[in-house]
Amino acid sequence: MRKSWMITIAMLSGMTVLPAFAEEANRKVKQAQDCKVDVYVETVLAMPKGILLDARLQATQMFREIGVKVHMREGIPARDPRNVCGPPIVVKLETTTRYPVPPDALAYAQPYNVSGTCIHVFLDRVLLGRKQPLVSALLAHVMAHEITHVLEQIVRHSNGGVMKTHWSSDDYQRMERNPLPFASEDVDLIRWGLARRITLAAAE
Repeated sequence: MRKSWMITIAMLSGMTVLPAFAEEANRKVKQAQDCKVDVYVETVLAMPKGILLDARLQATQMFREIGVKVHMREGIPARDPRNVCGPPIVVKLETTTRYPVPPDALAYAQPYNVSGTCIHVFLDRVLLGRKQPLVSALLAHVMAHEITHVLEQIVRHSNGGVMKTHWSSDDYQRMERNPLPFASEDVDLIRWGLARRITLAAAE
């Protein structure tokens, strides 16, 4: 009887705690939908005029389509204390010269380094033998792909779309016409990752 009584109390406590937990989780997700992710792009490499601007605008639009506010700009990273979404993400456009990376790698990120996260995009490989419309689209997709890794805070890929491990020639042709989509699981993971960024920023 005593054991049964204790189990009943535990069940009743769970009934109280679980809705409260769910309510808090939903509040965090709502906050995540409202927050803005600051992204700074740094480059010391020359590139045809307009490519970076086009790529920034397209990457921003790709996130906007899934309800995620990303503000991309060039310049020196600066933390806005009013931004509840955490520190800015830095994207560095550089060459592969100093990096022992696989021959087909276009970029890499460190998603577990939430504070001061830096993304490295190998611009020499993005530009290689490609015409401007595809370069702009490809650069936008590469940046969106790596930013997604950072926001999800996990190393994973999807079977198709933006977060595919390797894009095929068909994918390249598609992205030149229209952006590749985000898988539904990536949209969910981005939102939960944003909620976690908010929690970590509030604890600083």
